[in-house]
Amino acid sequence: MDALPADLTIGFPRESRIERRTVLTPALARSLIAAGFGVVTEPGIGAGVFIGDEEYAAAGVRLAEAEQVWSAPLLLRYKSPDPDDLLRLRTGQHIAALFHAEGDAELLTALQDCGATAWSYEFVIENGCFPLGQPGGRIAGVQAVLAGAHALQTSAGRGVLLAAVDGAERANVVVIGSGNVGAAAAETAAMLGADVTVLTRAETSRTDYLRRAPGGIEVLVNSRDTLLRCLGDADLVIGAILVSTYDTPPMIGEADLAVMRPGAVIIDATCGYGSGYLPTAGPVQAPGEPPRLVAGILHVKIDVFPALVPVTATAAYVANAMPYLVRLAEVALLGAADAAIEAARIACAGHLVHPVLIQHAKIYGMRP
Repeated sequence: MDALPADLTIGFPRESRIERRTVLTPALARSLIAAGFGVVTEPGIGAGVFIGDEEYAAAGVRLAEAEQVWSAPLLLRYKSPDPDDLLRLRTGQHIAALFHAEGDAELLTALQDCGATAWSYEFVIENGCFPLGQPGGRIAGVQAVLAGAHALQTSAGRGVLLAAVDGAERANVVVIGSGNVGAAAAETAAMLGADVTVLTRAETSRTDYLRRAPGGIEVLVNSRDTLLRCLGDADLVIGAILVSTYDTPPMIGEADLAVMRPGAVIIDATCGYGSGYLPTAGPVQAPGEPPRLVAGILHVKIDVFPALVPVTATAAYVANAMPYLVRLAEVALLGAADAAIEAARIACAGHLVHPVLIQHAKIYGMRP
């Protein structure tokens, strides 16, 4: 096979040592190669999800040392590189990942200093939706229910089983939010046999969710009175709003916990930045930490739910993202016009260019 021009090569650097997921699968490699691109990666990139180097080689991937991979004109990763790794880049290179950079001032500074063009998958928008956030959101929603089920069984929990059992009162689950995370949480809890109430932001989102909600789920527009009434009946509350950041007003404060049943559980499934809308959940917890007990209510706040199931997360994410990653390569390396992909550009030539990152840079006192 003739060598491809260097400017059509896509590099896949290995993830950090604690990150088992990868965005490179043999299927993605074949799709990129079929579209006219070359693919180069470091040995062992798929070890965390049990994909061997020989599988990549069979798909046409070239294995190389890290420096060669990092020199490719376009780099694709699952998660953001460390700020120090960004300084390997040069002006004119492109890098794409799930950056979530708005919550990290050091990462924002590194994006400016490296001078490369950066793209963040979560900002790809098409038909009013964020398609590359769907798999991770659904996994987080399912795992929020599983984490809640476990917390309810701890010594300080209510001792309630989420699954329906003849002769026992059904568990009551309240989900705040009806997006990817909230919908997956509601469906999972309902499949287990719990009574589920979903609180939506507005009547329009209630109407939209009702069209796709499984039967038996109650869907209400969130209001202060409605929320307090639901909290009083809840065994498990799952927070799943789309955006929670430094200026998001509190939704459930410590005084509100008094209306809840002792031993009930609150799961913050989307976490965000700052104290957010569920301030009693406290700082983000590491997986395996016990639930945080506040005023008799157990709290779990984990922002890496999909990372706990790297095989599932890699397969689901790449299957969904594959056509968008090919399109991103066409924009970055061939100059194609694609509004959905352009929406994900977050930095270019030393400047932050996405409004969300610019907003957070100002919060940190940085220049955009």
